[in-house]
Amino acid sequence: MSLKNIIKKFTLMLMLGVVTAFASCSSKEDQIPSDKGALLNVGIVGIEDVVTKGVARAVSNADANNNGTTHAKPIVSLGDVDALIDTQEGSISEADQKTRVVQKAENAATKASSTGLKAASSTMDTGVKFRLVIYDNTNTVVYNQEVTSGVNPQIQLVAYKPYTWYAVSLNEKTTSMPNVTSAGVMARSSLANKDVLHASGSFNAVDGANYLNIVFKRMTARIQARLNVRGLFGTIENSTSMSLVKGSNNATVLQTGDFNILTGQFTNVTDVNSVVLASAMVEDSSNPAGTVKIANFFTVNTTAIPANTLKIKFNTLKVTLDDARVRTFNANTYTFPDAYTPTIGSTYAVNIRLIESPVKVKGVLWARSNLIYDPSHADSYRLKSNPGGSTAATKDTEFWNWKSATPTGASGNSDPCLAVYPAGTWRMSTKQDWESIGQPNDKKEILGLLWGAQYAYLWDRDSDNPANSAYDDNNLTLSFGGYRTKASSLGGSSVSGSPAGVLLGALAAGECHYWTSDNYDTNNAYAVKSSFTRVAWLFSWGNVTYPHLDKMEGRNIRCVRQIVNN
Repeated sequence: MSLKNIIKKFTLMLMLGVVTAFASCSSKEDQIPSDKGALLNVGIVGIEDVVTKGVARAVSNADANNNGTTHAKPIVSLGDVDALIDTQEGSISEADQKTRVVQKAENAATKASSTGLKAASSTMDTGVKFRLVIYDNTNTVVYNQEVTSGVNPQIQLVAYKPYTWYAVSLNEKTTSMPNVTSAGVMARSSLANKDVLHASGSFNAVDGANYLNIVFKRMTARIQARLNVRGLFGTIENSTSMSLVKGSNNATVLQTGDFNILTGQFTNVTDVNSVVLASAMVEDSSNPAGTVKIANFFTVNTTAIPANTLKIKFNTLKVTLDDARVRTFNANTYTFPDAYTPTIGSTYAVNIRLIESPVKVKGVLWARSNLIYDPSHADSYRLKSNPGGSTAATKDTEFWNWKSATPTGASGNSDPCLAVYPAGTWRMSTKQDWESIGQPNDKKEILGLLWGAQYAYLWDRDSDNPANSAYDDNNLTLSFGGYRTKASSLGGSSVSGSPAGVLLGALAAGECHYWTSDNYDTNNAYAVKSSFTRVAWLFSWGNVTYPHLDKMEGRNIRCVRQIVNN
């Protein structure tokens, strides 16, 4: 074969190879889809709250601390129990929170678009469920799933297409999100007294990563009742329940309806009779466990409620005491003196601090039991759960040196009753308080079969002071407990005059000792004292006297109510 033919054949083969390669490349290009992939990353920024301008009353911040200041608001009676009640529409903290949420949303969106990072959740807790529904440009649902805040669902979409999205939540972690109908409606049967949150928007999907940062809006008016039983020296028992009513017939305040996620509107609105159990209330973690819980009420009704119409109704009020007994109070209501107009997206907060009701004797409001000190509780200064007397076992927690900050501390100028929660509600009783009630109306003697005895004085309550079935005694009861002797360098202190008795009181004795807040001199202060003795059928109840005794001897303290003016 000539050289010319070889070159021609080689050139032909080379051309065929190029064509084959081109055809192969063309075939691969034909396999690439025309619509590229888009991955949607979803993050929750928070909840945007509406803050109203008119603040009805400032809520006290005394729950987190007990600073000894006298309360500005008067104490009100709720029947078996008293209360300090404050209300507010919005708050500075809520306004700050809203600013932070909006700023975080804007910052997160900017950061997401520039760095591809997911927006972090802020005021919505991690683990809250919500439903996300996404429509494409043909109004076809391409995604409808329950999603959890803090968990990125990473939704696969088609790039270069416009989408519209809707998100709705009940702000709950345990309840599954109800579905929506083909018309985008969520049934009202699932929304009774629920925190309905909603958000919507649209975006054009790009190839690769896309970012959706959701800021929810509250679609109801929220009323929060913050129940605080620290002044009852126990914890909220789970069957305690509250409801929100209005008017003379106690009609419900709450309404709900079918919610359309496409329009953000409620239809077929109806009344809701909702009772919130303590077991379903939100624990306030800034207070001792079980002592403060928040009941949330939600309504779509924005009709103005006149003054002296809105009520918190205590259907059941129970408190578990330090000795594990459960104290049950009668059902009652509190009527708010102010007018209130529910505003969608806003919060009306009620702070209810319950306080033990006193026993009124000769016009003086006495605590029902003695002051004790228990450092195992955050509220160390407490009223004893029963009116019983002190013993040798409690000599350093129930017998107080005169005006000492702690029972065995140095005597001085402290009034430990002022430190009882809420601070400033109680004070030490004065000599004048004691003298005003005079001698007791009755005496109580409980004798053991072979040994042991309890003695007490009783003063009848005033006729305008109603009976209170929640407590052990409806009258003022002062039990005999003796007193703690002055500590010595050799043997410490002991309890003297503690009630004793043998053979059904054939031999019995005991002393009653309380402090007044009145000073006598450097080393002594005025006390309250009486005694009891019995030998066979001969017995003697001594009169109540007011001697001046050693300040460093430990005696019981009975607080009286600090009068709070308007």
